[in-house]
Amino acid sequence: MKEAPEIIQAIGPVERTLQLLLCFQTHPDGLSLTELSHLTNLAPSTTTRLLKMLERYAFVCRGPDRMYHLGPQIMQLGLSALSTMSLYEIARPHLRMLAEEVGESAQLGVLKGANEVLYVDQISSRRMVHAAMWVGRTVSLDDTAIGSAIKGQVGTAGYTATRHTIEPDVSSVAAPLYDKHNLIVGAINVIGPTYRISDEQLARIGVSVAEHAQLISQQLGATQPF
Repeated sequence: MKEAPEIIQAIGPVERTLQLLLCFQTHPDGLSLTELSHLTNLAPSTTTRLLKMLERYAFVCRGPDRMYHLGPQIMQLGLSALSTMSLYEIARPHLRMLAEEVGESAQLGVLKGANEVLYVDQISSRRMVHAAMWVGRTVSLDDTAIGSAIKGQVGTAGYTATRHTIEPDVSSVAAPLYDKHNLIVGAINVIGPTYRISDEQLARIGVSVAEHAQLISQQLGATQPF
């Protein structure tokens, strides 16, 4: 089926407009008209016309220095896109990185009912001895690291740690995840055998867990300081 002539005719300007917007990905400090014209191989007159249209809809804005920057409408679209991504989709890459960084299993948990945490994802350690697959299983909200994190009971470092709670000889470190309303929507957790995790190692794992929890929260739209 052939596209209508008017649709084909519109593709050119749309593509050129998108090329202009993509230039800002690698130039967050802004670009001049001349720079934008050069980067897109567009005539200055064409670049000016497209920029005026983008300004009208707040996709770009021009500062006192006559440099162009991305406008508030782009930011709003970005936030809307983030809001459609699930916690699972955002957290999974971080679980992979976390498990790789610390060498232990990384998990994602959410509140189930009033007093339980449901594990919804896990990246297992590559080591011979590692935590069993806990996806679909629940633990108590009380007396567990991940439960304490979901309740917001973390120290100034942004994480909480426990030993010998879920099972004997098991250590766990967890940190809460916040959404765009700055409400806790879950927690990430690292779990491993206590004999392999010294107090010093536990603290290092805690820092990594807190850092990834902060990154996930930011991707979820959280704005509060962590």
